[in-house]
Amino acid sequence: MAVVLAFAFGAKSSHAVEFGQAPLFADQVKNNQLPPVEDRLPRTPMIVSPVDNLGNYGGTWHMAQLAERDYALLIRTIGYEPLLRWTPQWTGIIPNVALSFKTNDNATDFTFRLRPGMRWSDGQPFSADDIVFWYEDILQNPALTQIIPDWLTCGGQPVQVEKVDDYTVKFHFAAPYGLFSTFLAQPEGVEPVSYPAHYLKEYLPKYNPKAEAEAARLGYGSWEERFVDVFGRPGSIDDPSRWLHPEVPTLNAWVMTGVYGKQDPLIATRNPYYWKIDPTGRQLPYIDTVSFKLVGSKPEAIKLAMDGQIDMQERHISNSTDEILARRKDMSSFTLIESDMNKMTMSLNLNNPNRVLRTLFQDKNFRVGLSHAFDRDAIIDQFMPEALPHQAAPRPESPLFHSVLARQFITYDPDLALDYFAKAGLVNRDGQGFLLTADGHRVTFNIDTVGSSRFEMLQAVTAYWRKLGIDVNARDVPRDQFYEQRSDNSFDATAWGGDGGLDAMLIPINYLPISKDSWFAPAWAAWYLDHDNAKAVVPPRVVQKQLSLYDKLKSTANAEQQKDLMRAILDISADQFYVMGVALPPNRKGIVANNFKNVPKVIPAAWSFATPAPTNPSQYYIEDK
Repeated sequence: MAVVLAFAFGAKSSHAVEFGQAPLFADQVKNNQLPPVEDRLPRTPMIVSPVDNLGNYGGTWHMAQLAERDYALLIRTIGYEPLLRWTPQWTGIIPNVALSFKTNDNATDFTFRLRPGMRWSDGQPFSADDIVFWYEDILQNPALTQIIPDWLTCGGQPVQVEKVDDYTVKFHFAAPYGLFSTFLAQPEGVEPVSYPAHYLKEYLPKYNPKAEAEAARLGYGSWEERFVDVFGRPGSIDDPSRWLHPEVPTLNAWVMTGVYGKQDPLIATRNPYYWKIDPTGRQLPYIDTVSFKLVGSKPEAIKLAMDGQIDMQERHISNSTDEILARRKDMSSFTLIESDMNKMTMSLNLNNPNRVLRTLFQDKNFRVGLSHAFDRDAIIDQFMPEALPHQAAPRPESPLFHSVLARQFITYDPDLALDYFAKAGLVNRDGQGFLLTADGHRVTFNIDTVGSSRFEMLQAVTAYWRKLGIDVNARDVPRDQFYEQRSDNSFDATAWGGDGGLDAMLIPINYLPISKDSWFAPAWAAWYLDHDNAKAVVPPRVVQKQLSLYDKLKSTANAEQQKDLMRAILDISADQFYVMGVALPPNRKGIVANNFKNVPKVIPAAWSFATPAPTNPSQYYIEDK
């Protein structure tokens, strides 16, 4: 079908292929407010096969969004259009914004052919120049990018991007980078195609000599400050500032009409220049608008679902699906294949700024003692009856499952826990029964999380620890404060979810200090990302060995060698025991209205998969009643 459409359209016959469009756009074309649909589509549109049926146009997709720091919901629904994308069932990678791509034999060069005639949401052409603009004027501009993201470096050198022609670009790395195409399919992979050059050039002095003066006249301290205010902070779409600028053109199926956190509900409307069609030639998306109703908490999101004000969603409400469905007979469920390796991971900050806590936390005996000090079976019975005890380790379904890492130190044994505490120097107690370090300091620290359900589970764990003499305080911290403290390394310990269950190689943040999200050792991670970072601390040699192994893993294009290297990394992680876990999450469910169609019955669930975006929300539709 793609070849037929490409040939017909390339032949410039206005009758060879008749493209369809939403009635709203048909009216605007008739009134000369929009070009005809064939002039809005690229020469070779991407064809999206519907899950079940060809859809009809119209309707609004209603969802619930947390009022603070929940832009991940936007990424997962209307913000995932990278060069390459995951297949809907996470079985591989296919072209997306790219029409095609090829890799040389040693995986140093990746060449992408774009879709001629593709346009931004404001109708301006999208081409190789936009990717080169991102590379030369954003990524390589120290005023806008202080640190090159790790996924865009290999062999110690950042990527080089070359324009081959108007619709072809080549990404070159200094060393083999077998994981690059995989990283491009993750949410962060939208970065190279997120910068409309025609719109943003006027804010850069390179293209506009008056940019600095114009910024000052408007009250900005610099042109950089104005650029961030107009576009958002470069570097990652996973940043709150990137969702405050609805006027910036995008390639997404729906474009925002308001500012996240200010408009309630936040509305996104269909993009008239969206570049995907169904197999009959009708332009997607089928659904007219997407509505994000702001809520203050997950219980409020669940209440919205109970009241029938959510059409399709899994984020925030999956733990209450059965309860919702018992009340809403007009809804059904879909299954989420869990990729998280743990319901709750707990990590002590091994780079804690407090010397006493840092020394204690870096003693493996103390961490092992904490792991033996709480009853996982009792906590599972209370909070998640279908789960199984599990440490922070890849899931049993993963080819990288590591039995030692998954099962060590998992039994509840208070006496054994006290023995390990004693090995860590914790023998004496104060008048209130709390353990003291050898130099007389009470063992007291905070462990933070976000969200009421995880906080309740964390309180149950810390109650066990307090019984054995650890003065630990569980805290449910506001989301912005939580992330700010981790960015500043001004925290003691963290309780969070468990990334890396099925995608351990892609998100190994709990297995080695690889990222700013490796909260068990943020200063070691800072060293890995940039040795000269003021927050960096040189890690121990065994940790450096791990990081070196991961560099080798990224470099090889051989899948079996990648697995062998990751297993070696997990061996070290098992020996070091950085992070402890509670339970292996079972599969969960999302809800979907009975008239909301083309949602797969089974969807992988992961941040690296950007659930449910790779299932092509543009082909969802609302059945006429």
